[in-house]
Amino acid sequence: MSKKMPLGAKINKFPPYLFKELDKKRSEAEKKGRNIISLAVGDPDIATPVPIARFAAKEVLKKSNHSYPYSKGNAKLRNSIAAWHKRRYGTKVDPNSEVLALIGSKEGIAHLPFIVLNKGDTAIIPNPAYPAYKTGVLLSDAKVSGVPLKEENGFLPDLDAIDKKLLKKTKLFFLNYPNNPTGAVADKKFYTKIIKLAKKYSFWLAQDAAYSEIYFNKPPLSIFEIPGAKDVAVEFHSISKTFCMTGWRMAWVIGNKDIIRELGKLKENMDSGQFNAVQLSAAYALDNYEKFVPPLRKVFYERRKKFVAALKESGWSVCPSGASFFVWARPPVKMSSIKCVYKMLEASDVLATPGSGFGSAGEGYVRFSLTVNDSLLAKAARKIKKIKW
Repeated sequence: MSKKMPLGAKINKFPPYLFKELDKKRSEAEKKGRNIISLAVGDPDIATPVPIARFAAKEVLKKSNHSYPYSKGNAKLRNSIAAWHKRRYGTKVDPNSEVLALIGSKEGIAHLPFIVLNKGDTAIIPNPAYPAYKTGVLLSDAKVSGVPLKEENGFLPDLDAIDKKLLKKTKLFFLNYPNNPTGAVADKKFYTKIIKLAKKYSFWLAQDAAYSEIYFNKPPLSIFEIPGAKDVAVEFHSISKTFCMTGWRMAWVIGNKDIIRELGKLKENMDSGQFNAVQLSAAYALDNYEKFVPPLRKVFYERRKKFVAALKESGWSVCPSGASFFVWARPPVKMSSIKCVYKMLEASDVLATPGSGFGSAGEGYVRFSLTVNDSLLAKAARKIKKIKW
């Protein structure tokens, strides 16, 4: 028998990826012949708008796009990003020094801690939260400290309740508004307060705005609508949810020039950027945002309205949400998140995500993703209603 070669120990810091485990459960059920309706993963069922796909097809055939791309993002994309932020938020970003293209926002979020954290530093991560925020922190040998997002506080961190000793040790504070999994939205008062704290205690803010364009009433704010934010913050955006382009893997980060420069330097040493045809397609999408996005937003709004009404009729307690295509809710009876999800799967062939998978503060909640067609969503609601809790 050959000797087993040793592997690095850092990978052992990560538990099994939540969505991989859920997909495994789904596969096991489907192998038994069951038709599972998955409301677990936030991957839109709607196709990328046809004009964007047609534009991309033409760009793919151009020889000029077949060479190595510019890892910072080509000039066309960066200018389109800056122009979009000006139209959407009224904010000004320099396309040359305050914009960096990413191969999906998840990539940038995972790499950011490498340039702001040293061994033993502390990063604050909301609880519950998207699991990817921990990735770069743990690989940087830094410490994770959670702050709870409570329903009674609108799923915003209670900044007054955070220990001042913790704030003094903190070097990075992750935010995510509109929020995944809760759908909560942050207001100007909150952003103003946390920017003030970041300056006082010298920590960076990383605001993940991947769901900023899937909103229902009032458009969510950018952190850069608050004066002084560029001194301490960066903000991540993506075409994935906005244009139903999750598989295209194209995103960007804007904000503080020092962070953008150093993150760009890291990327130069770790990847060669995204395919130019994809970059140019993203620029085309942003340039035509006003044409493509409102119809997509309306679809998710209508889905939410109908599904939430059905859940409430079934005895669920649904949390208010200003944005995202997720529904965050408590089941009709008190039970653990994972037991609730497994019971739904067994009793109704509907798969959702346990709130506890996003952190201990998510216990007792379930996240539903509105990323199946209207017919399947209605069918899922009917099946859930028949469950005998």
